[in-house]
Amino acid sequence: MKSQIKFQIWILFLCFIYAIGDEIPKGKKISMSVPTLTEEEIDSNHMPFHMKCDACRAISFQIQQAFTKAKGKRSSDLQHYEILDILENLCDRGFNDYGVKKVNSVNRLSGPGLETEQVMGMTQMGGRWPHRLREMCFYYVGEAGEIDMYDECKEGKDLAQFLCYGDDDIYGQCNKLKSIKTEL
Repeated sequence: MKSQIKFQIWILFLCFIYAIGDEIPKGKKISMSVPTLTEEEIDSNHMPFHMKCDACRAISFQIQQAFTKAKGKRSSDLQHYEILDILENLCDRGFNDYGVKKVNSVNRLSGPGLETEQVMGMTQMGGRWPHRLREMCFYYVGEAGEIDMYDECKEGKDLAQFLCYGDDDIYGQCNKLKSIKTEL
């Protein structure tokens, strides 16, 4: 079993090297390491403060994607029970594609909808990250309300602006952090 996992990691690494090909500066050393997690990042049941902005943006992205997919080509709005089902499904089972990546010496969440997903590096998946994101998802649904979230999406607004960049403690997680560069 261990040899199979090692083989899969090796294949994944080779695919990664092939995929980034021209992005590697010639003559420059590229090294990647798994992020070193703090005690809080490992043991806490709650999202560490410095990752709450990334978490909020990931949750906003997933909610917006779920609403867009459910709406599809329908001409009518989603019904209240459909909105509840979508959010409950997402908050119950979503966020398995997220993990932690070291970007410019800072541990950041990485996954769909986050700019850190495109930054070269190793992502540590699993652990408590999906659970923490699910808990935050339920928190936002409870605080913002499913109808308000749906209305923001329906009007074509960016849900992350509504949930993550607001003026108060609930909706301002990204206002509390200094901007972190994600470029190499």
